[in-house]
Amino acid sequence: MITTAALKLRAVQGDRDAQFRLGYRLAFSRSRANRKREEAVQWWRRAAEQGHIRALFYLGVSYDDGSGVRKNLKRAMFFYKKAAQAGHPEAQHNLSLGYREGEGVRKNQKAAASWLSKCALQGDAEGQRDFGVCLFYGRGIRKDPGEAVQWYRKAAKQGDIKARYNLGLAYTTGDGVRKNPDQARKWFLAAAKQGHPEARKRVKAGSC
Repeated sequence: MITTAALKLRAVQGDRDAQFRLGYRLAFSRSRANRKREEAVQWWRRAAEQGHIRALFYLGVSYDDGSGVRKNLKRAMFFYKKAAQAGHPEAQHNLSLGYREGEGVRKNQKAAASWLSKCALQGDAEGQRDFGVCLFYGRGIRKDPGEAVQWYRKAAKQGDIKARYNLGLAYTTGDGVRKNPDQARKWFLAAAKQGHPEARKRVKAGSC
């Protein structure tokens, strides 16, 4: 593994990947004493100026959390959007949440659903589940419970706990899929084993 000193030398010379990696190492060092989030942000900023996608995303996270910089949701969404436009799935997901809640950007359910669809198509489990929710309830997109269930299934197969619970509900109520108590129990059990409280209640009560 390259030493921090060697990485810093490359970063100073303008290597954007080294700048990002140095920032990451400073932000997430195993030793708390060696964590320097403010310095990390400065290196991510330099990498972002050169178009480094992950640096753009982590700048968004920094402004979102107020880590290394003063919390600023507008700035967070600005950087998330830059990374999202470059195809970063987590940035697309976070940007969609901003549009959904109206945090850092004006509330826009259509934009939220659009960014979630891009995230979901890249295989991101949380994006798949949340896009399914948009389809199920018709939030920013035409309501389609059947398609929603398909996205829940994709996320559930990747282990997403909420998607597994949502699938259980769908099979219980018959929304978007034919009622099937056995399938409902299968997915409630899967969610319960991961610690989903409502799924545990259903399994314990035998209401699935």
